[in-house]
Amino acid sequence: MLSIAFVPSAALVLVASVIGGFLVHQAVRIRDDAEDGAVTMIAASRGIAVLQRDRAIALKAPGSRSATYAAYADRIDITLSSLREIARAAPDAEIGYQQALAVELLTVVEGVDRSVSLAVAGMDDEGRRDYAAAVGAYRSRLGAVAGKLTESSRQIYRDLVGSADWSRFGAVETALSAATPPPVGQAAWRVAAEVVGRSLGDLAARQIEYSARLAIDGGRRVLSGAFATTAAISLLAGVVMAVVMLLARRLPIPVIRCPARLEATPLSWSHRVHDYAEKSTLLAHTRR
Repeated sequence: MLSIAFVPSAALVLVASVIGGFLVHQAVRIRDDAEDGAVTMIAASRGIAVLQRDRAIALKAPGSRSATYAAYADRIDITLSSLREIARAAPDAEIGYQQALAVELLTVVEGVDRSVSLAVAGMDDEGRRDYAAAVGAYRSRLGAVAGKLTESSRQIYRDLVGSADWSRFGAVETALSAATPPPVGQAAWRVAAEVVGRSLGDLAARQIEYSARLAIDGGRRVLSGAFATTAAISLLAGVVMAVVMLLARRLPIPVIRCPARLEATPLSWSHRVHDYAEKSTLLAHTRR
């Protein structure tokens, strides 16, 4: 009886162990993916900053500025596209949402840097069209993203757009897009451009850090939950096995005897007398 009860109980424990192992494996994969995505976003943002510095230098060199601008823009756009894929593949909807906001802010920073690089390098008609497109794109994107940021980041944004540097920077953008003389000198514009670029870069960095923290914490929570679930399943399976084995010990064990080994039931005295009489009568008839 114990062996019969042990087999399904052991099978239950084995199934529980397999399920627990699968849950832990999946949780480890989710945690690793979340952490890898966060690290990739941080590294990519630094790589974009390096490309932006290289572009500013390259646009000042003699040659085809349009080709140089397009080459760097394509490389940065490819990086931003890869970051959007990371956000789409995030293990959690909130993490993906915050990572997508970080990518949008990086795109805004790239738009500002494109416009500044073109303005510093000098613009022909084609460059002016690129400049106007970059300004319009980043301003539209920034307006859509600003209201979705955390409260502290929204306050930084409000302080920025309410500053004199933002006003001077925007006034020069409007003038350059319309091919009219800038309302402020180049030195004042450069200072304003540096403040705006640094402030937007800080916003992007804060959002990247926030999304990375969410991703890492979320991955660790998933792993902790998997360990807890595995422990609960294993404990339940162990309790069930112990109860089954205990009940099996207490149940009576039926004994089935083979008919050939059953002992003959002793005959009563009356049966013996009757049998003796029959045998005596048969013997008397035989002698005659």
